[in-house]
Amino acid sequence: MRPTPDADGVTRVFPRELWDDPKIGTLLREVGFAPDDARNILPTADDYIALFAAAKKRLEERTEAFNREMTMRHGYCRAVPFLVIDNTIWDGEHGAFLYAQLKLIGYDEWNVLMLAADVRTKEACDMAGHPGTVPAVTEVMTERVIEWKRRYEVALEAFGVTATGGEGLTREQFEAEQDALRREIVDNVGWMKSRIISELLRIQG
Repeated sequence: MRPTPDADGVTRVFPRELWDDPKIGTLLREVGFAPDDARNILPTADDYIALFAAAKKRLEERTEAFNREMTMRHGYCRAVPFLVIDNTIWDGEHGAFLYAQLKLIGYDEWNVLMLAADVRTKEACDMAGHPGTVPAVTEVMTERVIEWKRRYEVALEAFGVTATGGEGLTREQFEAEQDALRREIVDNVGWMKSRIISELLRIQG
């Protein structure tokens, strides 16, 4: 990824000067790219701020809807979200890999558990209590994110070799690898959710 914008102010995965090279530009077009394709344009910080704000608002709305529904069922509910891959990871050095390369947002449902904010909710709704931060979960998920990022970078390097004239991954193969990695992350987080709930219920009695 290119860290600085091109002369026109747009930051591209494959910078504009590559397209002006007779050999490389031709190869990039042959594998299906164009300089101003949406997939070749990197979002700005403002784009990501707006994306996260919209996702956070959706989470707040889902939380309110969850509490309304559970209150109708049980007479009372005050649940709050727990992020399996938590904010310390999203805001850290590996977070951009998840949201910029894999288009995953931590506030979306795949990464969220609803847990009881108080004892009354825990008892009325038969729900595990929210533990706050869980360093052990953060540590495990950080290790996994680092490994997923390493695998992505291997695939990206192989694709970059192809795009500049070498033998590596085709665009279709790279996108398949990317999609498979995204599915693996979502599935792994889903598996972690059940483990977290089981462990919380065990500890909290």
